[in-house]
Amino acid sequence: MQKTSAPGPAARPARPARPARRAARLALVASAALSVVALTGCSAITDAALAAVGSAPVQERHFDTAGEAPRPSNSDDVAWFLPEWVPSDARDIDVRLHTSQPGYEISFTSADGVDLTACEPVDGDLGGPALETEVLPDDLPATGLVSCGDGRVTAQVGDRWLGWTTAEPVPGDDGSGTLRG
Repeated sequence: MQKTSAPGPAARPARPARPARRAARLALVASAALSVVALTGCSAITDAALAAVGSAPVQERHFDTAGEAPRPSNSDDVAWFLPEWVPSDARDIDVRLHTSQPGYEISFTSADGVDLTACEPVDGDLGGPALETEVLPDDLPATGLVSCGDGRVTAQVGDRWLGWTTAEPVPGDDGSGTLRG
């Protein structure tokens, strides 16, 4: 009579050895970690690139002369051009704006000054600047302001001409020049 025995270890399905399974898990974890690092790095690089080309919501530019700055007649950019009331002899021009909501400020010097004949007096300061100012002085005038048809107020302070979008709309402004429309 022959003796039968229970199946031994050789009859079980083959499993990968423990070191092989551990290596596979480590490879998976390392791959996931590398993907996270790569994606985070790409995001940081993309953010830096976007900031470099001007996608930041608040942007600032300096022009030495009005001739260097774009005007509405020669600018394809709906945000970056000097207002019509800025004189052609303007110098040391600092412009700062918000690209998607009301907020604009400009400061410059001019021997000729702004031609105020087409400008209208504004009552009060209309809530002050819409944008937290950086190129304008801390103490902006609250009286003697005028609007020259673009929805911003203008004033001369010392030897500089200033202009800014106000927190409250300028009466009669259609909003097209200040992103309110």
